[in-house]
Amino acid sequence: MAVRQVELSVYTPVKRVMRIFITIVLCLIVAGVLSSGFRILEYPFPGSKWFHKMFDLDSEYNIPAWYSSFSLLFCAGSLGAITAIKKGEHYHAYWKILAFIFLFLGLDEVFSFHEALIIPSLRKSLKLNPLFYHTWVIPAIALVSFFIFKYWKFVMHLPKRTRVLMMLAGGIYITGALGLEMISGALRQDFGRWSVITQTAIISEEIFEMTGILIFIYVLLTYLTSLVDQLRMNFQLTPEALKP
Repeated sequence: MAVRQVELSVYTPVKRVMRIFITIVLCLIVAGVLSSGFRILEYPFPGSKWFHKMFDLDSEYNIPAWYSSFSLLFCAGSLGAITAIKKGEHYHAYWKILAFIFLFLGLDEVFSFHEALIIPSLRKSLKLNPLFYHTWVIPAIALVSFFIFKYWKFVMHLPKRTRVLMMLAGGIYITGALGLEMISGALRQDFGRWSVITQTAIISEEIFEMTGILIFIYVLLTYLTSLVDQLRMNFQLTPEALKP
């Protein structure tokens, strides 16, 4: 039986990949600011309502949300590749769990699982501080604290440059996803969603999140390329494999 082995080499030009990601993020931020402005001005010209729907940074099922999902899933894929390379090593499980965390985060950007934890009745009954307007941040703070505790040794074992950049990426992302989310929630309650100050906080939140992920993508790609010069995938084809 004839078996043909095909080797596909995948090169990772980190600088080129990062230029693409940075360009996309900058375009989305500019579009998001314009989108917010159009909504505050109550759609000043035809097409502005459609533009707002497609580029609002605080909405689901639009271009910024799809990008955020893709970037997080890209991180999950990169972490999966590192996990495969690290198989059998001491911190293999940590890489694997991290890959699943980013897979969940990427899916959450599309399906908004965390919004199930937004419970207005709970906020009112417990008379929570306006900072907890989005009640999902309460369990999120607990989970992030537990994650930092469990992963501290893992992060400390990484090469210095990788460790510093990973901590920077995590700090910026968490500042946006939790810190600015709490601030924007309080502002939303006091000034309304479409006030200039609330929209400024929301846009800042998204900028922090996107920037954190950009840095993390760079960290993962540079770390991955330090492990292997190129990623090789082998495919074995047999006549049976081609049968319907």
